[in-house]
Amino acid sequence: MKKILVMLDCKRNRLDKFLAAQWHEVSRRKIQMLISSGNVYVNGVSITDAAYNLKYRDEILANECFREEKPNLSPDANVKFAVLYEDEDLLIIDKPAGVTVHAGAGNRSHTLINGLIHHCGKSLSSGSDSCRPGIVHRIDKNTSGVLVVAKNDFTHAALARQFAIHSIRRKYICFCYSILQPLHGKIETFLGRDKNNRLKMAVAESGRNAITFYKTLKTFSKFASKVECELKTGRTHQIRAHMSYRKCSIIGDALYKTKNYSIEKNPVIQRFPRQALHAYFLEFIHPRSKKFLQIQSDFPSDLQSLEEVLQLAAKDT
Repeated sequence: MKKILVMLDCKRNRLDKFLAAQWHEVSRRKIQMLISSGNVYVNGVSITDAAYNLKYRDEILANECFREEKPNLSPDANVKFAVLYEDEDLLIIDKPAGVTVHAGAGNRSHTLINGLIHHCGKSLSSGSDSCRPGIVHRIDKNTSGVLVVAKNDFTHAALARQFAIHSIRRKYICFCYSILQPLHGKIETFLGRDKNNRLKMAVAESGRNAITFYKTLKTFSKFASKVECELKTGRTHQIRAHMSYRKCSIIGDALYKTKNYSIEKNPVIQRFPRQALHAYFLEFIHPRSKKFLQIQSDFPSDLQSLEEVLQLAAKDT
């Protein structure tokens, strides 16, 4: 453990910024991961908030052996995805479930980035992180669907601004246990890290504002539903956390499952290998042409099969 005594005059008082100034060889993103995992202590207390404000003569204990592991950025032709649109500025793809967007803990290679490098060569934006060329936004490993990739820094910056002001329209379809009431509406909460499980997000009294508009497209008896969700904000695990909060967790989502359901006696539903969530719609202004681009992706075959099973199960109830 490394011991640091804070002697600043509070001009740089955020915990993550202070540690980044101490450890030049470690990225701020990795420092934030170290903090969120509970491995940084201030005055003997574990602090998991990267924005925690340090005070004069605070004592910090942190793991000085922590070092950033560089991801493998070599091209990989085995990472497959469908191209929905492409021009000199950007690429819109249909990411299959099971593919990680970028390197992280336990995923150093065979990511979507490796596939993008194979497809685009050096024609990807440097972005805000050299380890994530082209990546403006992301979807979870086990979520499928539409993703826009920037081929140059002009496009990356313009798209990032649109994401920041929430002008990009993103719609998802998911299959949930139970039925939301009312059938159409808005979920607005604060989201933050779950205090009992750092891998999860949870509704909290404070945190980042999260807004999801939803519309129930179909119900399967009283036990399941097909729901369209439109993101007004784009927080980590937003739809998954919001559905769980409303007691309608997404089928196949082991992390956010809220309770046991009788319909899981059906072996297909019980063993569904991923969260039944698909990003099917993306609309934004093209950074160069200034025209609206509207892209939709086809429903993946595994979700088509799941819907058929739910329909049959509904007839049997």
